[in-house]
Amino acid sequence: MSNNEKITVGLERVKRWLYAKDAEKPSGCILCSACFGKGPANPMEDDPGSNTPCPSYEFYKWLKFTARSRWLMAQRVYHGLEKITPELKEIVYSCTNCQTCEEICGIRNDGFGPWEINTALKETIAKETGFTDKHLFMVESMKKADNPYNLPRDKRGVWAQGLGLKDISKEKAETLYFVGCAPAYFPYAQNSAKAFAQIMKAAGVDFGILGNKEKCCGSPAWDIGAREEMYRLMDENVSMINDLGIKRVVTLCAHCNQVMKRAYPKEKMKFEVLHGTEYLDILLKEGKIKFGSKVKNKVTYHDPCYLGRGCRVFDAPRNLIKAMPGVEFTEMPRHGRWSWCCGAGGEVKHTNPELSAWSANERLQEALATGAEVMITACPHCFENFMKPGKSISKVEIKDIFEFALSAMGKNK
Repeated sequence: MSNNEKITVGLERVKRWLYAKDAEKPSGCILCSACFGKGPANPMEDDPGSNTPCPSYEFYKWLKFTARSRWLMAQRVYHGLEKITPELKEIVYSCTNCQTCEEICGIRNDGFGPWEINTALKETIAKETGFTDKHLFMVESMKKADNPYNLPRDKRGVWAQGLGLKDISKEKAETLYFVGCAPAYFPYAQNSAKAFAQIMKAAGVDFGILGNKEKCCGSPAWDIGAREEMYRLMDENVSMINDLGIKRVVTLCAHCNQVMKRAYPKEKMKFEVLHGTEYLDILLKEGKIKFGSKVKNKVTYHDPCYLGRGCRVFDAPRNLIKAMPGVEFTEMPRHGRWSWCCGAGGEVKHTNPELSAWSANERLQEALATGAEVMITACPHCFENFMKPGKSISKVEIKDIFEFALSAMGKNK
């Protein structure tokens, strides 16, 4: 979005779904209660999912923590019937952005649902009362350092040292490997970043990285209601990638993948966006990567919310896992579009760590019940959150899908 274009921020941009009288075809929540486990809203749904879709409701057991109630709060705030109080802020920011409510909601079919309405409410809260301390730090960090952790720009590419990767700003390549903030800076995710790069090299892919020139994708800003900052990062990323003549962006992180696919302006993008699992699935089908080492594990897969429900990437990770010799694959009861949330989304892990840890442990227990030895995920934020609780780690091992794939190829990290 250019500086000359007006940015609509807050509830005004979703007013049609708040029964606004001046909106074309005003609509809103019909109180069906499907979004917190009494559904589905559509009785013809072939795959209705479980009756436990909402992490914050299952944690608190209060209706005010449901997507339905947040929607009604947004409506009341928009029409001046509700003040923004500390309690309201706590409820709004307890949403993990798992998007199950959006999956369920039967009254929208155009991309807006309870999750995005809650995001718009965050924008209004931030505009009228300011960000929470944790979120203010993230916003200021993105402005100063182009990452939400206020870590040095000149350290962003350190993870790739010794790998012999192209600097795509200096050497031409059609494929950009967009690493993301967490994999670039933190050891728990750097192994995944390196593993994916090694797989790409082994497959003979002509690709490069931006190194220290890479910036945050804007997903954290979207999550917390910092829409102007999201647009700033979005515009700068699209402009830089277009100028470099890149035809394909492959992301490691599910959060990067979602914001690029769902929020970036498609009419301005001269490149396609794929998640790493989607790209490896293509390479697997083309015979460019092969799994030769027997894994000999009973494995289950956790769908990251931002990758699964957010981007509809369900099959590619499973195709990779099932192609590995020796793997015995089993599904958790809540999987695919009805997968349970790890608890890390929406930056809840920073503002409500108890809810975040509880949601992670719920998932770990579900994995244990399948008899799986390993639970694989395809998002660094899910991986980190599963590693934090610790209660079940000795019984079910958490693995990143790219590290797991590299080992199945018989390659060393």
